Amino acid sequence: MPSASALVVYQGHVLLVRRGREPEVNSWSLPAGLIELGETAEEAARRETLEETGIKIEIQRLLGVYNLIGPGYHYIVICFRATPLSTTVRPGPDVEDACWHDLKALKELRLMSVTRKALRDAGLLPQPSC
Repeated sequence: MPSASALVVYQGHVLLVRRGREPEVNSWSLPAGLIELGETAEEAARRETLEETGIKIEIQRLLGVYNLIGPGYHYIVICFRATPLSTTVRPGPDVEDACWHDLKALKELRLMSVTRKALRDAGLLPQPSC
């Protein structure tokens, strides 16, 4: 199932939501959701970010495409880098919490696997050592 997400950074902080349901319940993730019929991936990333966090964004560029595969699901996550057009967070009904997290503290968070990959690709988390 195609989905879209946004990596939004502002003044040394990244916008994250805490998932209240599977996959990877209670993990922090980028705002994301399924792409609706007739909607572009960019439109879905903007809509989902607004719905989950109350933050309006401007898409900058494609960051990456990721697969989230588990028992009974396969999401293709199209992730964009974005900048915020507002900064006051208002968690939406589909998430447990939403807030700006300090980039320096990301290693301490329980991050969703796809979010961890996107943050690494953006150079905001170190790559795993061999």
